[in-house]
Amino acid sequence: MTDCSIADWEIVMTCRPRLLLACLLGFASLIPSAAFGQTDELRMVIVVSRHGVRAPIESETRSNRYNTQPWPAWPTAPGVLTPHGATLMSNMGSFYRQRYAGLFRDRQSCSTTIFAVANRTERTVSSAQAVLKGLAPTCSIEVHIHNASGLDPLFEAGAFAGVANHEELAAAIRGRLGGEPRWWPSAYQRPLEELQQVLLNCEKNVPCNTPAATKKLLDDTSIIKAAKISDMVQIDGPVSKGADFAENFLLQYTEGFPMAQVGWGRVSRSELNALMTMNTGYHDYVLRTPYFTQIGASDLASRIGATLQQAADEKSVPGAIGGPDARFLLLLGHDSNLTWLGGLLHLNWLLPNQPVNATPPGSALVFELHRNPKTNKFYLQVYFMSQTLDQMRYKTPLTTGHGPSIATIFVPGCSTDATNRCPLERFQNLIQSTVDRSFVEPVSSTGQLNP
Repeated sequence: MTDCSIADWEIVMTCRPRLLLACLLGFASLIPSAAFGQTDELRMVIVVSRHGVRAPIESETRSNRYNTQPWPAWPTAPGVLTPHGATLMSNMGSFYRQRYAGLFRDRQSCSTTIFAVANRTERTVSSAQAVLKGLAPTCSIEVHIHNASGLDPLFEAGAFAGVANHEELAAAIRGRLGGEPRWWPSAYQRPLEELQQVLLNCEKNVPCNTPAATKKLLDDTSIIKAAKISDMVQIDGPVSKGADFAENFLLQYTEGFPMAQVGWGRVSRSELNALMTMNTGYHDYVLRTPYFTQIGASDLASRIGATLQQAADEKSVPGAIGGPDARFLLLLGHDSNLTWLGGLLHLNWLLPNQPVNATPPGSALVFELHRNPKTNKFYLQVYFMSQTLDQMRYKTPLTTGHGPSIATIFVPGCSTDATNRCPLERFQNLIQSTVDRSFVEPVSSTGQLNP
Protein backbone atom coordinates (compact mmCIF):
# COMPACT_ATOMS: atom_id res chain seq x y z
CA MET A 1 0.00 0.00 0.00
CA THR A 2 1.46 3.33 -1.05
CA ASP A 3 1.13 6.56 0.92
CA CYS A 4 0.82 9.52 -1.38
CA SER A 5 -1.02 12.78 -1.92
CA ILE A 6 -3.89 12.75 -4.42
CA ALA A 7 -4.73 16.45 -4.41
CA ASP A 8 -4.86 18.22 -7.74
CA TRP A 9 -2.92 21.19 -6.36
CA GLU A 10 0.21 19.13 -7.11
CA ILE A 11 -0.38 20.13 -10.71
CA VAL A 12 0.22 23.76 -9.74
CA MET A 13 3.68 22.94 -8.41
CA THR A 14 4.71 21.39 -11.72
CA CYS A 15 3.58 24.32 -13.89
CA ARG A 16 6.05 26.61 -15.61
CA PRO A 17 6.05 30.14 -14.13
CA ARG A 18 4.29 31.74 -17.07
CA LEU A 19 1.49 29.19 -16.77
CA LEU A 20 1.21 29.41 -12.99
CA LEU A 21 -1.67 31.88 -13.02
CA ALA A 22 -3.63 29.71 -15.41
CA CYS A 23 -2.97 26.67 -13.23
CA LEU A 24 -4.09 28.52 -10.12
CA LEU A 25 -7.26 29.65 -11.83
CA GLY A 26 -7.87 26.12 -13.04
CA PHE A 27 -7.37 24.72 -9.54
CA ALA A 28 -9.71 27.29 -8.06
CA SER A 29 -12.43 26.08 -10.38
CA LEU A 30 -12.11 22.62 -8.85
CA ILE A 31 -13.35 23.85 -5.45
CA PRO A 32 -17.13 24.12 -5.76
CA SER A 33 -18.82 26.80 -3.71
CA ALA A 34 -21.63 24.34 -2.94
CA ALA A 35 -19.19 21.99 -1.27
CA PHE A 36 -17.28 24.53 0.79
CA GLY A 37 -19.76 27.36 1.34
CA GLN A 38 -18.20 30.71 2.24
CA THR A 39 -15.78 29.79 5.03
CA ASP A 40 -17.14 26.44 6.18
CA GLU A 41 -14.87 23.45 6.43
CA LEU A 42 -15.70 20.24 4.58
CA ARG A 43 -14.77 17.55 7.10
CA MET A 44 -15.91 14.35 5.38
CA VAL A 45 -17.72 12.87 2.39
CA ILE A 46 -19.56 9.54 2.36
CA VAL A 47 -20.54 8.16 -1.04
CA VAL A 48 -23.07 5.32 -1.11
CA SER A 49 -22.93 4.17 -4.71
CA ARG A 50 -24.53 1.62 -6.95
CA HIS A 51 -22.22 -0.49 -9.09
CA GLY A 52 -21.62 0.37 -12.73
CA VAL A 53 -23.07 -1.02 -15.97
CA ARG A 54 -23.06 -4.81 -15.96
CA ALA A 55 -24.32 -7.62 -18.17
CA PRO A 56 -27.95 -8.61 -17.45
CA ILE A 57 -28.71 -11.37 -14.97
CA GLU A 58 -31.17 -14.25 -15.34
CA SER A 59 -34.15 -12.36 -13.88
CA GLU A 60 -33.67 -9.76 -16.64
CA THR A 61 -33.68 -12.31 -19.47
CA ARG A 62 -35.89 -15.15 -18.13
CA SER A 63 -34.08 -17.56 -20.46
CA ASN A 64 -35.82 -16.02 -23.51
CA ARG A 65 -39.21 -17.40 -22.44
CA TYR A 66 -41.01 -14.07 -22.94
CA ASN A 67 -39.36 -12.78 -26.14
CA THR A 68 -39.50 -13.98 -29.73
CA GLN A 69 -35.95 -12.84 -30.56
CA PRO A 70 -32.91 -13.78 -28.46
CA TRP A 71 -31.37 -11.18 -26.19
CA PRO A 72 -28.15 -9.66 -27.61
CA ALA A 73 -24.73 -10.95 -26.56
CA TRP A 74 -22.67 -9.10 -23.96
CA PRO A 75 -18.88 -8.78 -23.56
CA THR A 76 -18.93 -10.24 -20.03
CA ALA A 77 -20.70 -13.01 -18.13
CA PRO A 78 -24.11 -12.25 -16.57
CA GLY A 79 -23.89 -9.83 -13.65
CA VAL A 80 -20.27 -8.90 -14.33
CA LEU A 81 -19.14 -5.27 -14.70
CA THR A 82 -18.31 -4.48 -18.32
CA PRO A 83 -15.15 -2.62 -19.44
CA HIS A 84 -17.49 0.20 -20.52
CA GLY A 85 -19.03 0.19 -17.05
CA ALA A 86 -15.60 0.31 -15.41
CA THR A 87 -14.72 3.41 -17.46
CA LEU A 88 -17.91 5.12 -16.30
CA MET A 89 -17.14 4.38 -12.66
CA SER A 90 -13.62 5.71 -13.11
CA ASN A 91 -15.14 8.87 -14.60
CA MET A 92 -17.23 9.29 -11.44
CA GLY A 93 -14.10 8.83 -9.34
CA SER A 94 -12.35 11.54 -11.34
CA PHE A 95 -15.30 13.86 -10.75
CA TYR A 96 -15.17 13.21 -6.99
CA ARG A 97 -11.44 13.98 -7.06
CA GLN A 98 -12.11 17.34 -8.68
CA ARG A 99 -15.17 18.25 -6.62
CA TYR A 100 -13.48 17.41 -3.30
CA ALA A 101 -9.90 18.44 -4.04
CA GLY A 102 -9.84 20.68 -0.96
CA LEU A 103 -10.78 17.75 1.25
CA PHE A 104 -7.32 16.27 0.76
CA ARG A 105 -5.37 19.53 0.86
CA ASP A 106 -3.68 18.96 4.22
CA ARG A 107 -3.61 15.19 4.00
CA GLN A 108 -0.56 13.38 2.68
CA SER A 109 -1.62 9.76 3.20
CA CYS A 110 -4.34 8.63 0.85
CA SER A 111 -4.23 5.13 2.37
CA THR A 112 -5.77 6.47 5.59
CA THR A 113 -7.73 9.40 4.17
CA ILE A 114 -9.72 7.22 1.74
CA PHE A 115 -11.57 4.11 2.91
CA ALA A 116 -13.55 1.84 0.60
CA VAL A 117 -15.96 -1.01 1.36
CA ALA A 118 -17.80 -3.05 -1.28
CA ASN A 119 -20.38 -5.80 -1.28
CA ARG A 120 -18.91 -9.20 -2.06
CA THR A 121 -20.11 -9.49 -5.70
CA GLU A 122 -17.71 -9.06 -8.59
CA ARG A 123 -19.54 -6.06 -10.02
CA THR A 124 -19.44 -4.12 -6.74
CA VAL A 125 -15.78 -4.87 -5.98
CA SER A 126 -14.72 -4.05 -9.54
CA SER A 127 -16.81 -0.87 -9.48
CA ALA A 128 -15.14 0.26 -6.25
CA GLN A 129 -11.72 -0.38 -7.77
CA ALA A 130 -12.69 1.64 -10.84
CA VAL A 131 -13.91 4.59 -8.73
CA LEU A 132 -10.65 4.57 -6.77
CA LYS A 133 -8.69 4.53 -10.03
CA GLY A 134 -10.33 7.83 -10.95
CA LEU A 135 -10.33 9.24 -7.44
CA ALA A 136 -6.73 8.41 -6.51
CA PRO A 137 -4.88 7.39 -9.70
CA THR A 138 -1.43 7.35 -8.07
CA CYS A 139 -2.44 5.49 -4.91
CA SER A 140 -2.93 1.85 -4.00
CA ILE A 141 -6.07 1.61 -1.85
CA GLU A 142 -7.58 -1.64 -0.65
CA VAL A 143 -11.25 -2.36 -1.26
CA HIS A 144 -12.53 -3.96 1.94
CA ILE A 145 -15.18 -6.68 1.75
CA HIS A 146 -17.05 -6.83 5.02
CA ASN A 147 -18.22 -10.43 4.65
CA ALA A 148 -16.79 -12.25 1.65
CA SER A 149 -18.03 -15.70 2.63
CA GLY A 150 -21.69 -15.04 3.37
CA LEU A 151 -24.53 -12.54 3.40
CA ASP A 152 -23.28 -9.04 4.23
CA PRO A 153 -25.44 -7.11 6.76
CA LEU A 154 -24.12 -3.80 5.48
CA PHE A 155 -25.56 -4.36 1.99
CA GLU A 156 -27.80 -7.47 2.04
CA ALA A 157 -31.15 -7.59 3.82
CA GLY A 158 -30.96 -11.38 3.67
CA ALA A 159 -28.33 -11.27 6.40
CA PHE A 160 -31.21 -10.61 8.80
CA ALA A 161 -33.54 -13.28 7.43
CA GLY A 162 -33.30 -15.15 10.71
CA VAL A 163 -34.48 -12.08 12.65
CA ALA A 164 -37.07 -10.58 10.30
CA ASN A 165 -40.75 -11.52 10.35
CA HIS A 166 -41.30 -12.85 6.82
CA GLU A 167 -45.08 -12.92 7.12
CA GLU A 168 -45.18 -9.31 8.32
CA LEU A 169 -42.96 -8.22 5.44
CA ALA A 170 -45.19 -9.89 2.84
CA ALA A 171 -48.30 -8.43 4.49
CA ALA A 172 -46.76 -4.95 4.55
CA ILE A 173 -46.00 -5.07 0.82
CA ARG A 174 -49.46 -6.43 -0.02
CA GLY A 175 -50.98 -3.70 2.13
CA ARG A 176 -49.34 -1.01 0.01
CA LEU A 177 -51.11 -2.57 -2.97
CA GLY A 178 -54.57 -2.42 -1.46
CA GLY A 179 -54.28 -5.97 -0.20
CA GLU A 180 -54.75 -7.36 -3.70
CA PRO A 181 -51.64 -7.95 -5.89
CA ARG A 182 -53.88 -8.79 -8.89
CA TRP A 183 -54.68 -5.08 -9.17
CA TRP A 184 -51.03 -4.07 -9.46
CA PRO A 185 -50.67 -4.49 -13.26
CA SER A 186 -53.61 -2.15 -13.88
CA ALA A 187 -51.51 0.71 -12.49
CA TYR A 188 -48.94 0.07 -15.25
CA GLN A 189 -51.27 -1.10 -18.01
CA ARG A 190 -49.87 1.14 -20.73
CA PRO A 191 -46.12 0.45 -20.21
CA LEU A 192 -46.92 -3.26 -19.80
CA GLU A 193 -48.75 -3.31 -23.12
CA GLU A 194 -45.87 -1.46 -24.80
CA LEU A 195 -43.40 -3.91 -23.28
CA GLN A 196 -45.49 -6.84 -24.49
CA GLN A 197 -45.28 -5.48 -28.03
CA VAL A 198 -41.51 -5.05 -27.75
CA LEU A 199 -40.97 -8.57 -26.44
CA LEU A 200 -43.24 -10.24 -29.00
CA ASN A 201 -42.26 -8.02 -31.95
CA CYS A 202 -45.81 -7.07 -32.83
CA GLU A 203 -47.38 -3.86 -34.05
CA LYS A 204 -49.20 -1.41 -31.81
CA ASN A 205 -52.95 -1.91 -31.47
CA VAL A 206 -52.72 -5.26 -33.26
CA PRO A 207 -53.18 -8.57 -31.38
CA CYS A 208 -49.89 -10.41 -31.02
CA ASN A 209 -49.53 -13.88 -32.47
CA THR A 210 -47.57 -15.54 -29.69
CA PRO A 211 -45.42 -18.56 -30.60
CA ALA A 212 -46.36 -21.65 -28.64
CA ALA A 213 -43.07 -21.68 -26.72
CA THR A 214 -43.27 -17.99 -25.77
CA LYS A 215 -45.12 -16.80 -22.67
CA LYS A 216 -47.25 -13.66 -22.67
CA LEU A 217 -46.23 -11.28 -19.92
CA LEU A 218 -49.75 -10.01 -19.32
CA ASP A 219 -51.05 -13.53 -18.72
CA ASP A 220 -48.94 -13.95 -15.58
CA THR A 221 -50.52 -13.84 -12.13
CA SER A 222 -49.19 -11.42 -9.51
CA ILE A 223 -47.91 -13.18 -6.39
CA ILE A 224 -46.70 -11.71 -3.10
CA LYS A 225 -46.13 -14.14 -0.26
CA ALA A 226 -43.70 -14.91 2.54
CA ALA A 227 -40.77 -17.15 1.67
CA LYS A 228 -38.57 -19.14 4.01
CA ILE A 229 -35.39 -18.07 2.23
CA SER A 230 -32.97 -15.16 2.50
CA ASP A 231 -35.15 -13.09 0.13
CA MET A 232 -37.86 -13.32 2.82
CA VAL A 233 -40.67 -12.63 0.35
CA GLN A 234 -41.61 -14.06 -3.05
CA ILE A 235 -42.81 -11.50 -5.58
CA ASP A 236 -43.69 -12.32 -9.15
CA GLY A 237 -46.00 -11.11 -11.88
CA PRO A 238 -46.15 -8.71 -14.84
CA VAL A 239 -44.86 -5.65 -12.94
CA SER A 240 -41.86 -7.38 -11.35
CA LYS A 241 -40.89 -8.93 -14.69
CA GLY A 242 -41.54 -5.63 -16.45
CA ALA A 243 -39.20 -3.92 -13.99
CA ASP A 244 -36.48 -6.45 -14.80
CA PHE A 245 -36.91 -6.29 -18.58
CA ALA A 246 -36.87 -2.48 -18.48
CA GLU A 247 -33.60 -2.64 -16.52
CA ASN A 248 -32.19 -4.85 -19.27
CA PHE A 249 -33.03 -2.20 -21.88
CA LEU A 250 -31.48 0.48 -19.64
CA LEU A 251 -28.27 -1.54 -19.43
CA GLN A 252 -28.23 -1.96 -23.21
CA TYR A 253 -28.60 1.79 -23.69
CA THR A 254 -25.98 2.82 -21.13
CA GLU A 255 -23.55 0.16 -22.39
CA GLY A 256 -23.67 1.91 -25.77
CA PHE A 257 -25.43 -0.77 -27.80
CA PRO A 258 -26.54 0.49 -31.24
CA MET A 259 -30.13 1.66 -31.10
CA ALA A 260 -30.96 -1.15 -33.51
CA GLN A 261 -30.14 -3.52 -30.63
CA VAL A 262 -31.74 -1.62 -27.74
CA GLY A 263 -34.95 -3.58 -27.28
CA TRP A 264 -34.30 -5.12 -30.70
CA GLY A 265 -34.60 -1.64 -32.18
CA ARG A 266 -38.05 -1.13 -30.70
CA VAL A 267 -37.20 0.96 -27.60
CA SER A 268 -36.44 4.64 -28.14
CA ARG A 269 -34.86 6.89 -25.52
CA SER A 270 -38.27 8.31 -24.51
CA GLU A 271 -39.87 4.86 -24.46
CA LEU A 272 -37.08 3.69 -22.18
CA ASN A 273 -38.13 6.27 -19.59
CA ALA A 274 -41.75 5.12 -19.82
CA LEU A 275 -40.76 1.50 -19.32
CA MET A 276 -38.45 2.36 -16.43
CA THR A 277 -41.41 3.69 -14.43
CA MET A 278 -42.17 0.02 -13.77
CA ASN A 279 -38.69 -0.41 -12.32
CA THR A 280 -38.88 2.61 -10.02
CA GLY A 281 -42.49 1.73 -9.17
CA TYR A 282 -41.47 -1.78 -8.17
CA HIS A 283 -38.70 -0.37 -5.98
CA ASP A 284 -41.20 2.01 -4.39
CA TYR A 285 -43.93 -0.51 -3.61
CA VAL A 286 -41.53 -3.24 -2.53
CA LEU A 287 -38.19 -1.95 -1.30
CA ARG A 288 -39.54 1.34 0.13
CA THR A 289 -42.11 -0.48 2.24
CA PRO A 290 -41.21 0.84 5.73
CA TYR A 291 -40.59 -2.54 7.35
CA PHE A 292 -38.35 -3.57 4.44
CA THR A 293 -36.34 -0.33 4.68
CA GLN A 294 -35.64 -1.08 8.33
CA ILE A 295 -34.45 -4.59 7.49
CA GLY A 296 -32.40 -3.47 4.49
CA ALA A 297 -30.93 -0.16 5.68
CA SER A 298 -30.82 -0.02 9.49
CA ASP A 299 -27.27 -1.37 9.63
CA LEU A 300 -26.06 0.90 6.82
CA ALA A 301 -27.72 4.02 8.28
CA SER A 302 -26.37 3.26 11.73
CA ARG A 303 -22.82 2.93 10.37
CA ILE A 304 -23.14 6.15 8.39
CA GLY A 305 -24.27 8.02 11.51
CA ALA A 306 -21.38 6.62 13.57
CA THR A 307 -18.83 7.41 10.85
CA LEU A 308 -20.01 11.01 10.52
CA GLN A 309 -19.81 11.45 14.29
CA GLN A 310 -16.31 9.99 14.28
CA ALA A 311 -15.21 12.50 11.65
CA ALA A 312 -16.70 15.36 13.68
CA ASP A 313 -15.10 14.20 16.95
CA GLU A 314 -11.84 13.12 15.28
CA LYS A 315 -11.69 10.10 17.57
CA SER A 316 -12.96 6.53 17.36
CA VAL A 317 -16.71 5.97 17.60
CA PRO A 318 -18.21 2.47 17.99
CA GLY A 319 -19.72 1.20 14.76
CA ALA A 320 -17.91 3.64 12.50
CA ILE A 321 -16.41 2.44 9.24
CA GLY A 322 -12.73 3.21 8.81
CA GLY A 323 -10.49 5.13 11.18
CA PRO A 324 -10.74 8.67 12.58
CA ASP A 325 -8.42 9.93 9.83
CA ALA A 326 -10.78 8.83 7.05
CA ARG A 327 -12.15 11.77 5.09
CA PHE A 328 -13.64 10.04 2.03
CA LEU A 329 -15.68 6.87 2.56
CA LEU A 330 -16.85 4.88 -0.46
CA LEU A 331 -19.59 2.30 0.12
CA LEU A 332 -20.19 0.36 -3.08
CA GLY A 333 -23.40 -1.65 -3.26
CA HIS A 334 -26.53 -2.03 -5.35
CA ASP A 335 -29.62 -0.07 -6.41
CA SER A 336 -31.48 -1.76 -3.55
CA ASN A 337 -29.13 -0.10 -1.04
CA LEU A 338 -29.92 3.35 -2.41
CA THR A 339 -33.65 2.60 -2.37
CA TRP A 340 -33.67 1.08 1.13
CA LEU A 341 -31.61 3.93 2.57
CA GLY A 342 -33.68 6.56 0.77
CA GLY A 343 -36.87 4.96 2.01
CA LEU A 344 -35.66 4.63 5.60
CA LEU A 345 -34.73 8.33 5.79
CA HIS A 346 -37.67 9.47 3.59
CA LEU A 347 -35.30 10.89 0.96
CA ASN A 348 -36.54 11.61 -2.56
CA TRP A 349 -34.76 12.85 -5.65
CA LEU A 350 -35.45 13.73 -9.25
CA LEU A 351 -32.89 13.88 -12.04
CA PRO A 352 -33.34 15.29 -15.55
CA ASN A 353 -35.01 12.91 -18.00
CA GLN A 354 -35.42 10.08 -15.50
CA PRO A 355 -38.28 8.81 -13.33
CA VAL A 356 -38.60 9.87 -9.69
CA ASN A 357 -36.12 8.10 -7.37
CA ALA A 358 -34.32 6.40 -10.25
CA THR A 359 -31.12 4.55 -9.31
CA PRO A 360 -29.17 4.12 -12.58
CA PRO A 361 -25.74 2.46 -12.71
CA GLY A 362 -23.05 4.40 -10.84
CA SER A 363 -25.53 6.71 -9.12
CA ALA A 364 -24.91 7.64 -5.50
CA LEU A 365 -26.30 9.17 -2.34
CA VAL A 366 -23.61 11.58 -1.11
CA PHE A 367 -23.39 12.85 2.47
CA GLU A 368 -21.13 15.89 2.97
CA LEU A 369 -20.20 16.80 6.54
CA HIS A 370 -19.42 20.52 7.03
CA ARG A 371 -18.26 22.53 10.04
CA ASN A 372 -19.17 26.15 10.61
CA PRO A 373 -15.99 27.67 12.12
CA LYS A 374 -17.91 30.52 13.77
CA THR A 375 -20.22 28.22 15.75
CA ASN A 376 -18.15 25.02 15.59
CA LYS A 377 -21.39 23.26 14.66
CA PHE A 378 -21.55 20.48 12.09
CA TYR A 379 -24.20 20.02 9.43
CA LEU A 380 -24.85 17.77 6.44
CA GLN A 381 -25.60 18.48 2.83
CA VAL A 382 -27.10 15.46 1.11
CA TYR A 383 -27.11 14.98 -2.66
CA PHE A 384 -28.05 12.39 -5.23
CA MET A 385 -25.53 12.25 -8.06
CA SER A 386 -25.70 10.36 -11.33
CA GLN A 387 -24.31 10.59 -14.80
CA THR A 388 -27.03 11.14 -17.37
CA LEU A 389 -27.88 8.12 -19.46
CA ASP A 390 -26.24 9.78 -22.46
CA GLN A 391 -23.08 10.54 -20.48
CA MET A 392 -22.97 6.82 -19.74
CA ARG A 393 -23.79 5.80 -23.28
CA TYR A 394 -21.04 7.95 -24.81
CA LYS A 395 -18.50 7.67 -21.93
CA THR A 396 -18.44 11.46 -21.57
CA PRO A 397 -15.54 12.68 -19.37
CA LEU A 398 -16.77 14.50 -16.26
CA THR A 399 -15.53 17.82 -14.89
CA THR A 400 -16.92 20.23 -12.32
CA GLY A 401 -18.11 22.38 -15.21
CA HIS A 402 -19.67 19.46 -17.08
CA GLY A 403 -20.38 16.94 -14.38
CA PRO A 404 -23.11 14.49 -13.54
CA SER A 405 -26.62 15.51 -12.58
CA ILE A 406 -26.78 16.56 -8.92
CA ALA A 407 -30.01 16.79 -6.94
CA THR A 408 -29.93 18.54 -3.56
CA ILE A 409 -31.96 16.51 -1.08
CA PHE A 410 -34.21 17.80 1.68
CA VAL A 411 -33.94 15.48 4.69
CA PRO A 412 -37.36 15.34 6.43
CA GLY A 413 -37.04 15.78 10.17
CA CYS A 414 -33.58 17.29 9.81
CA SER A 415 -33.23 19.92 7.07
CA THR A 416 -34.17 23.31 8.44
CA ASP A 417 -34.32 25.80 5.57
CA ALA A 418 -34.14 26.31 1.82
CA THR A 419 -30.43 25.40 1.79
CA ASN A 420 -31.43 21.87 2.89
CA ARG A 421 -28.77 21.97 5.59
CA CYS A 422 -29.22 19.18 8.11
CA PRO A 423 -27.58 19.75 11.52
CA LEU A 424 -25.52 16.71 12.53
CA GLU A 425 -27.22 16.50 15.93
CA ARG A 426 -30.66 16.38 14.28
CA PHE A 427 -29.42 13.79 11.80
CA GLN A 428 -28.21 11.55 14.63
CA ASN A 429 -31.61 11.89 16.31
CA LEU A 430 -33.24 10.94 13.01
CA ILE A 431 -31.05 7.85 12.75
CA GLN A 432 -31.93 6.81 16.29
CA SER A 433 -35.65 7.22 15.66
CA THR A 434 -35.76 5.34 12.35
CA VAL A 435 -33.23 2.54 12.76
CA ASP A 436 -34.42 -0.81 14.13
CA ARG A 437 -31.57 -2.12 16.29
CA SER A 438 -32.73 -5.70 15.60
CA PHE A 439 -31.23 -5.24 12.13
CA VAL A 440 -27.88 -3.73 13.15
CA GLU A 441 -24.84 -5.95 13.35
CA PRO A 442 -23.05 -5.80 16.72
CA VAL A 443 -19.70 -3.98 16.57
CA SER A 444 -16.43 -5.70 17.30
CA SER A 445 -14.69 -5.49 20.66
CA THR A 446 -12.55 -2.65 19.31
CA GLY A 447 -15.64 -0.56 18.65
CA GLN A 448 -14.98 -0.38 14.89
CA LEU A 449 -16.91 -2.21 12.22
CA ASN A 450 -14.62 -5.02 11.14
CA PRO A 451 -14.16 -4.57 7.37
